Amino acid sequence: MVSLPAIVPIGRAPEPPVRPSGRAAHPSNQSPPPRPGPDLSGALSFEALRAVAGGFAQVQAPVPRDEDDPSVPRSLRLLATAHYDVWLITWPDGSGLAPHDHGGVRSVLSVVDGEPVEIVADHVDEQPPRARILRTGDMVWAKPSLVHDLANRSGGDATTLHVYSPPLTEVSFFDLHTDEECQRLRTAAVPERVPQASSDEGLAALRSPPLSLVI
Repeated sequence: MVSLPAIVPIGRAPEPPVRPSGRAAHPSNQSPPPRPGPDLSGALSFEALRAVAGGFAQVQAPVPRDEDDPSVPRSLRLLATAHYDVWLITWPDGSGLAPHDHGGVRSVLSVVDGEPVEIVADHVDEQPPRARILRTGDMVWAKPSLVHDLANRSGGDATTLHVYSPPLTEVSFFDLHTDEECQRLRTAAVPERVPQASSDEGLAALRSPPLSLVI
């Protein structure tokens, strides 16, 4: 069983009082309406997702560097099935992704290498944001209501593997400006991606047992 890193509260300075304004009633200043609950009837269990993530994470190499823009995260969709998909993301130092959810799916994140920082909140249970450092070999899970922010400030690349069930189709971005709630800002569709391999050939050969023909 993989142990999870400790979660610690984030300190927050008191915010100035908000003055009432006529703009507050304008539709452009309102949060998007709540979405219906996720349909998890075909989703895999967290135990199954952890098994998939653990197997893939053992043999993954970082996503190849993008010479056109080496400062942005690089991602590959490794596998797509009817019930789950697997993504690999390499985060250059200084990169990250703003607070977001996974569109109502279950997910597991496994750290292939590096030390990303994760800020975690919950837009249903209204848990205040908390931070933890993830290290190589760590594996964390997220129920559909989880919101998290990922950032790499380690001085080098960090690579993470993500398994989603049902497959990831959209993400919503949030504002974590208060301790009481997560304000949903917008929802974006995840473009369809053709699965591609990015395995560490040497490591895979080293860990694979020899095969023998049985007659």
